[in-house]
Amino acid sequence: MGAPLSSWPWAGLGAYKYVLYGPLVAQVAQAWREQGGAPTDSWCLHLLLLLALRSLTHQLWFSYANMLFFTRRRRVVPDGVDFRQIDAEWDWDNMVIMQTLLGAMAISSPVFPAVSELRAWDPRGWAVALLLHVAVSEPGFRWAHRALHRAPLFSRYHSKHHSSPVTQPLTSAYGTPLESLVLTLAMAAPLAGAFMAGAGSVSLVYGHVLAFDYLRCMGYSNVEVISHRAFRAFPLLRYLIYTPST
Repeated sequence: MGAPLSSWPWAGLGAYKYVLYGPLVAQVAQAWREQGGAPTDSWCLHLLLLLALRSLTHQLWFSYANMLFFTRRRRVVPDGVDFRQIDAEWDWDNMVIMQTLLGAMAISSPVFPAVSELRAWDPRGWAVALLLHVAVSEPGFRWAHRALHRAPLFSRYHSKHHSSPVTQPLTSAYGTPLESLVLTLAMAAPLAGAFMAGAGSVSLVYGHVLAFDYLRCMGYSNVEVISHRAFRAFPLLRYLIYTPST
């Protein structure tokens, strides 16, 4: 028997794991029928839209990173991705499934605000989220990541993530449930802080989550998008932007 949180509980379902989205789809379908149109005030709909956009973000980065006619000269590791790694990372979206289900649990809480109670845009929330990301999420995730590199946590939980010899955008979401929970906490802390401060907004939820995914995909893409001249001209930039070589 493996260590707790070292394997996904729905691993045996194969492609049928997407049935886990069934309750969300049913909620949206029922609200759509009752309202006679798209239930834009339903968090379930926004969770599904966010799921689609996150999957598209990973797929677009994956496609770009493998366009060698664009990226060959800017690849950090020139080697290609073998079939063993492709098979291992096939279920990269397990983390997205878990986060969507956790999001569904959060929106069902009576303390979570309804979509109709939120602004579409609130700059205060973005400021709070940025502050918490820098002050809480980044150092907290760095500490947790270092802890995962120590025995026996590395062999039980983190070695799977490092088993990919050549990183690619999908590697950013590939790992064990424990790693994904740590990453989820780092992602959720700024959002939770902004909402607790009364400055949450719909755009913050979309923007923060998609920006988080975008930057992680870029960092694991094995393609240096930002020129090294920019880092020479602005040395502090390497501490603000996550790239494959910084």
